[in-house]
Order: sequence, then structure tokens, then C-alpha cells
Amino acid sequence: MEKPVKSASEALTVIIATWRHARPFFASVEVWLMVLVAASIVGGMFLAAMGDVRSLVAIGFAVGYLVLRPVLHAKGILSWPFL
Repeated sequence: MEKPVKSASEALTVIIATWRHARPFFASVEVWLMVLVAASIVGGMFLAAMGDVRSLVAIGFAVGYLVLRPVLHAKGILSWPFL
């Protein structure tokens, strides 16, 4: 078990080390595509609640990517970010 952090500089050191270890995961294109899909779904639902027709485009993008994703993996264009 690690000792507790007692100062702000120790906390900053731990945060920086954590970000350095997580950098390869956040450098993945697929992670950012999934973030874009999540934002598209949220935006599409908001637009749908407002009765806007543009919600179909946002939700269509999200569904289209989720359908296209296995094809991109099979062709080797995308790879799992954690492998």
C-alpha cells in the first residue's frame, strides 16, 4: 500500500506520472472517434428533444460509425487502443 500524499507537489507528481502512463491510450484515434460518437449521440438526443431534424444526422453518424467499426477493424485500419 502506498503512503498518502501529503503535499501539493507530491500530488502533482502523482498526477503527472498517471498521465504519462495513460498517454498511449489517449493517443489512439479510436478513443477520440468513440468520444466523437458519444458527443454525437448526446447532441442528437438534445436536438431530438428540441424537435430539430438535424438530430437525424447526429444520431445517423453515431449509428453509422458503430456499424462501420467492425469493418474498419477487420481491414486493419483501426486497432484496439489497449493492445
